[in-house]
Amino acid sequence: MKKDNKIDLLMREALTSDIAPDKRLNERIIREWDCRNSNVPADNPRFGKGVYNMKKRKMISFAAMAAVCILAISTTAVAAIKYLSKDEIVSEAGNEGTEEAFGGDEVMELNETLEAGGYCFKLYAAATREGLIKSGLEDSVSEEGGTYVVLSIERTDGVPMPEMSSNEYADLHFFVSPLIQGLEPWRYNIASMGGAFSTIVKNGVLYRIIECDDIALFADRQVYLCITDTDFYPAEAYDYHETDGTITRKEGYQGINLLMNLPIDSGRADEAAALTYLRELEASWEAEPEAPVVGANGIISTGNPKLDEIILKEREKDVNVTSLDDIPIENLLNYALLEENFTKEVTVGEDRTVEYSYSHADGSGGNGVGFVSEDFFNGKTDVTLLGYGYSDSEAEFQVCRRDAGGTVRFMVYVIR
Repeated sequence: MKKDNKIDLLMREALTSDIAPDKRLNERIIREWDCRNSNVPADNPRFGKGVYNMKKRKMISFAAMAAVCILAISTTAVAAIKYLSKDEIVSEAGNEGTEEAFGGDEVMELNETLEAGGYCFKLYAAATREGLIKSGLEDSVSEEGGTYVVLSIERTDGVPMPEMSSNEYADLHFFVSPLIQGLEPWRYNIASMGGAFSTIVKNGVLYRIIECDDIALFADRQVYLCITDTDFYPAEAYDYHETDGTITRKEGYQGINLLMNLPIDSGRADEAAALTYLRELEASWEAEPEAPVVGANGIISTGNPKLDEIILKEREKDVNVTSLDDIPIENLLNYALLEENFTKEVTVGEDRTVEYSYSHADGSGGNGVGFVSEDFFNGKTDVTLLGYGYSDSEAEFQVCRRDAGGTVRFMVYVIR
């Protein structure tokens, strides 16, 4: 921590306000990882085919906020900056599971502030909720448990974090994930363990709630929280010690590679349940996807009337078309509109990967790593589908195009 920031941090803790704003924000963002990197097979069924989740799909949603004041003291002026408290972040950016977790008894107050790479990360709290609940009607009801962490991110130079609708925001990259002693971090992290996160930006401060499967099962081991300036876990940023399973920061790493302990009560550990969870998780990585059901109209419905109509139209041209995946990408894009403001030049990696990130003004959008097709990589075609997502009324497609000069650009097409 820089010495000249200590007064700011003390003031921030002391001046938390209990006054809520008159108007609740209803913008919510859902950003779930494609979850595929060099450490996870590209065809892993658990992670799908590059499908991400749009705002209007029922995945992670978050909700409510108020103001916390901090006085930024300088030699010439005193400026007020509004901050949100933990409860306000959970209320504004939380779904039912988040609010249940932070409303329970297993809340860990972290109150820790870390600095790296020109950013200040404030860890508010972490919470877990049980994965099994009892019912008066049945002996037990299975319910997914979860681990949640609330944090804020701001620049140390005082420059506000960009609004989520801006191009600058799309260039931000942060990966926040629990890690577990004894489990290879490049395999077992938030991207592979049911992970998602929600982000809001308010008064120049970025607030994030991350969520993953319930790691309290592993509380008899060391549980960590890592923060990096990447989209996925960077294996080169940390050392995994196979002798005892501990994880440490790699000194000399050129980037952000923060690491802290998560103080989960060891009494929450359940070795038998942890082993069962790992078996099921690993089995899901190898499981064959369920065979889709062809409907009476001869197609596999997406649940989106517009997409189903497109499939039917393409089926009239080619009887072999039964699903969205059967439609050539150029044909599919003929039904969509290009979002020109998301178009940007990108680089295709040697492993055929492309990093992308974009956000609509309402907070919906996507980010991740997509894989270009072999034909595109080898120059046999000039367009490739990275991934797609759709709700019951909208669809988006992320593609890469190569122009005559060889420049590759990331593009987003929409159907509304």
